[in-house]
Amino acid sequence: MNAVAITFSRCTAIESDYYMIASKPDALDTSEEFTRLFYFDAQAPNTWRHTDMPYFTAVDMCVVHRALGSQRRYAVLSRQGQVLYYWPGDQLAEKIEGAGLAEPEGPVYGYLNALKEIDGSLYVCGGGGQIYRRNGRGWSDMAGTLRKPAPLLKADLALHSPIVGDDLSDIDGYRADDLYVAGGQGIYHYGGHDWIACETSTDETLMAVMCMPGGVVWACGFNGAVMRGNAAEGFRDVSHYDDNMLLTNMAFFGRHLYFSSNQGLFRLDPQAPKSRLEKINMVPECEDVSVVGDVLLCVGPKSIHILQSGDWRELVHPDN
Repeated sequence: MNAVAITFSRCTAIESDYYMIASKPDALDTSEEFTRLFYFDAQAPNTWRHTDMPYFTAVDMCVVHRALGSQRRYAVLSRQGQVLYYWPGDQLAEKIEGAGLAEPEGPVYGYLNALKEIDGSLYVCGGGGQIYRRNGRGWSDMAGTLRKPAPLLKADLALHSPIVGDDLSDIDGYRADDLYVAGGQGIYHYGGHDWIACETSTDETLMAVMCMPGGVVWACGFNGAVMRGNAAEGFRDVSHYDDNMLLTNMAFFGRHLYFSSNQGLFRLDPQAPKSRLEKINMVPECEDVSVVGDVLLCVGPKSIHILQSGDWRELVHPDN
């Protein structure tokens, strides 16, 4: 079988030697909705296998430990609001009502961006201030006043600027009544009733948010923005700005925070008051990062790198 060149986009480390990686064949048009989902299993006779997902652009993935029962499952979210679940011998497809741009009727809110299991429940967020939670009856809107549809085109639109919902890039939290989302207009906190904007010291678009033990929350985004804080104390800018750097995701591994970016992989010591982003030269490109146990998984458009037991190695994909 001939190799088909692919470009990687997202990754999830399931176990120390078992990974899920989203990609798209290079031969396809950039506008075509298609995902080739790879599984790497070092214990399997055929270490690489894949599932093709037509009409589906994967934007995020996660391992589902508790939200769908006791059996571990793997969830993949599309920007149009489709959610596919995989587990040995079966799969399940869902559609989040109102999400995406493909709804034939009703208001349009935009694409979805992020999926995460938090304290035994699944959450997603996206454009137009969309936030949904999955419960026993399916997916339900929990964005409150944050959710605002795209405005209808009118002649006086230039004179009367519409209020547009925030494009929410990521969601994390400690429990159902202690959640955070981050996006183009800052960071919001949910304490069980309403979403409240947090005090922040940046106007940069934020791409990722991560809740760490001890109540410390981190966020990162455009122009090298790195924020540290929480809803009670506000968020402090601890970055040194680089106008060309886009921090796309982050993960805590060992004693460092690792950041994927358009300039490669970086790390920061969260305990050092004046710590600065340090480039990891062993990883020339990094679109996404994921951690499980003693493994840090880093995926760039054309390469996969793994940090384990203090050593870096490249995982070579047969199609690239």
